[in-house]
Amino acid sequence: MSDPSDRPPVRPDVDDMFAALAATRRSRFRSQGRLGLPTPAPDGLWSTTLQWIVAALVTLALAFLTYTRGGWVPILSSFDLGLHEFGHLLFFWAPDLIVWPAGSLLQVIGPLLLAGYFLHRRDRFAVVLMVAWAAESLNNVSVYIGDAQRMVLPLFGDDGSGAGHDWHNILTRLGLLERTDAIASFVHVVSILLFVAALGLAAWWFAQPRLARRRGSGSGRDGAGGRGRVSGRTAAPPPPPRVID
Repeated sequence: MSDPSDRPPVRPDVDDMFAALAATRRSRFRSQGRLGLPTPAPDGLWSTTLQWIVAALVTLALAFLTYTRGGWVPILSSFDLGLHEFGHLLFFWAPDLIVWPAGSLLQVIGPLLLAGYFLHRRDRFAVVLMVAWAAESLNNVSVYIGDAQRMVLPLFGDDGSGAGHDWHNILTRLGLLERTDAIASFVHVVSILLFVAALGLAAWWFAQPRLARRRGSGSGRDGAGGRGRVSGRTAAPPPPPRVID
């Protein structure tokens, strides 16, 4: 064992300096994103206003593309197709009535799961975009369902016989093929509701800080008014002195 007298002397000033440097680095890391970019202040212009305007405009643009291009949106629908085929791969071992709808289900559930993840991370801007993506993908599914009888859509990996048409197989197996249009219309309406939900979330989170400021200013005025009423109250005259005989 070494002699305690051989140890270097303790320098509290040096230790404090290194502790301060470490604290500064930690606070700087927390103030930056994963890419080293500064994160916007929680009450800044982007966080309270601009991001919700951008989210609403992106949602509206995506809705326009969704309902004017026959269910196929450039680039984004390619991701839908990838999720769709991955859903089939995940359940290749299952019975046909699970494998067939698995692709359509995953291409809608995938964006919703991402929305839940971003909500957990408090990234509300991403939540709005993921809900809008789920709406677009659900409309894509409605177009696929509506083709169950006609079978004119070009399908990935299909040999032209239509044997790989998921929704033709599903509705035929369930005896619902004659109700194809009604089912497709219902799914189409749900996709519209999801777009409305995305816009509603953007509007609600846009309004939240303004409502909070209004409540705060209202309670401040009430408190000031209450103090003014108390301070402006007329003092009661003192009681007359009591004379003792």
